[in-house]
Amino acid sequence: MNNSELATPFLKYSPDTFPYRDTQYCLKKMPTDFLVEEVPRFYKPSIEKQIWHFQLRKEGMTTSEAITNIANILEIPQNHIGYAGLKDEDGVTSQRISIQSLSQELDISAINAHLDMTSGKWLSLHELGCFEEKIKIGQLVGNSFRIVIRNLDKAIAHTLAQQSSHNHAFINYYDTQRFGVPGGPSTTHLIGQAIYHNEWKKALLLICQSESPEALAAQKWQGKPIHFFHQLDPRRLSFYYASYGSYQWNHLVAQEFQRHHEGLKVVRSSIPYILPKTYSDVMEFAAAMPWHPFARFEITDGKKAEKQSLRPTIVHTYIKVIDLSEDHEFPDRSSLTIEFFLPSGCYATMAVCQFIYLSNAHFTT
Repeated sequence: MNNSELATPFLKYSPDTFPYRDTQYCLKKMPTDFLVEEVPRFYKPSIEKQIWHFQLRKEGMTTSEAITNIANILEIPQNHIGYAGLKDEDGVTSQRISIQSLSQELDISAINAHLDMTSGKWLSLHELGCFEEKIKIGQLVGNSFRIVIRNLDKAIAHTLAQQSSHNHAFINYYDTQRFGVPGGPSTTHLIGQAIYHNEWKKALLLICQSESPEALAAQKWQGKPIHFFHQLDPRRLSFYYASYGSYQWNHLVAQEFQRHHEGLKVVRSSIPYILPKTYSDVMEFAAAMPWHPFARFEITDGKKAEKQSLRPTIVHTYIKVIDLSEDHEFPDRSSLTIEFFLPSGCYATMAVCQFIYLSNAHFTT
């Protein structure tokens, strides 16, 4: 891995607004504006094995928080609960999880009793049955999205709505969710960097300030900083490593893009990006460098293993326009509802960001 030092100022920008000409827009004004449905890989049903699968729906909490809550209610270790990917807290999301060591008499009403859909922070489980294997990180095909884009210029919104679907290609950057929680500082990559270099005291201090699920426990920690990280769920430790790798990947891909194309420099939640100005630049970049190496980390028996894999630099998707309407949240503006699918590891917010900008640049040239 390129171990250049990272520096991210503690400045707060709106991650989902992007003022250039009139490409300002708003995502996630309310949770129901951002619906996510995970598309899992195939799992073989089992009569003998006691590995239960459930559909987890949630709002107002990360996947990690949901897993912690479920484990506490059932009084089981968190590592007995498997999941394929992390879903954000600022939306209504649905994903598959597995739970080991459960009795046939499990009553999930103990969990769903906490369901209060008016609170803005809830989860619910739906039983799917027993299967051959537990769910592991990365075992998903991708995610389907239904998103309401608000605060759109009426002319842009109406032009986009003239087509029922759009063939969209975008640079496959890791978006701001990878680097912090909503409203908090974008520092998970800095935490990952500190852990990578065994700077445990620095990493613990950054977690205390991060507003992450571990922040409160970190603030109360009295032991040695290194021991705090050793007692974390290995999947959380892997997340911080991966965040560091993600920042490095973004930086290197942006550098490669700038070698041959002029891009737009933007800062979103204190994370810098270089965005393409034309679809022709996107397609030329896809032809010149379709893949770029990415460092992946796994924690097994407390030991870190680093592996190199390839991540696509450009992702293609079809965006279907579902509805165009007056935006009652933003007077004299329009809202556009869209649907699309993305492969695992891609960010819908980044797809929308480049969709709005590239479309507007095309319409106004």
